[in-house]
Amino acid sequence: MMFQEIAFKAELDRHNDPESEEEARILCDEHPATRQRNIDELRNMIYERGECCPPRTDDAFLLRFLRARRSVPARAHRLLVRYCNFREQNPQLWRDQDWFRFSRLGNVFEGVLFDRPDVGRLIICRLGLWDPDQLPAEDLISACLLLLEVGIMQPKLQILGGTALVDCKGITMHHIRHITPSIVLQAINVMGFAFPLHQRGVHVINCSRVFETLFHFFKRLAPADDLWKRVYFHGYNCNSLQRYIHPDCLPKRYGGVRDEVSLELWLTKIKQYKNKEFDTDMRTLGYSVD
Repeated sequence: MMFQEIAFKAELDRHNDPESEEEARILCDEHPATRQRNIDELRNMIYERGECCPPRTDDAFLLRFLRARRSVPARAHRLLVRYCNFREQNPQLWRDQDWFRFSRLGNVFEGVLFDRPDVGRLIICRLGLWDPDQLPAEDLISACLLLLEVGIMQPKLQILGGTALVDCKGITMHHIRHITPSIVLQAINVMGFAFPLHQRGVHVINCSRVFETLFHFFKRLAPADDLWKRVYFHGYNCNSLQRYIHPDCLPKRYGGVRDEVSLELWLTKIKQYKNKEFDTDMRTLGYSVD
């Protein structure tokens, strides 16, 4: 429990750890000597091209986009344009959202507060626990977006990135009928196409062939992107999953050793430890802040 409390407090840490410099070099091709030059180049692109109007243009905000695109300003700019366009086209996902209300999703979203370079932050979506009669599918997207917006405030997670695990246990045709093409497109954008996330992989477990077939159908609706190369289906085989995600990072239900943290508990702890800086950042992004 002591480790978990330390991990919760660290969720709001904005400190750039000198020890992460080597990881930033390996994972993000980031070097101290060229970091500021890249940030300035990206900022100049924003002003000169006028293709987007980001909520912020300070160094810390722009750096997360560079880290998500191997420190290449042109690639980071394309990502930033997609990010801004996605926000403009889907204001209902974030504008004036009371972020704490997503605690009612309970265990639909979980995480493991154990981050390491080969996996980053593991976020789990247990779709079968979602009740579409009580919560619209867009709430899932909004909650996932919130998880990522808060997580990406941490320099450590900007560098390490994240891995998604989608658990299809308990999914019925009733669930699938609510997962429309527009919801799928929103999910794809949030998972990396239009978000500054260094996506390490998307792993799908406890899924039938029917779900795999639907995935390939929805794949045609989305723009081509490297994200598709990092989607892996494991059927009902935890051993297959463990070939990609070490058991040290997995919850016990998947043959790992970790305790999972529900979205409800995570939000409760964020609310407990948040500060004025956090409130300012959330307000800048358009979220409601109490």
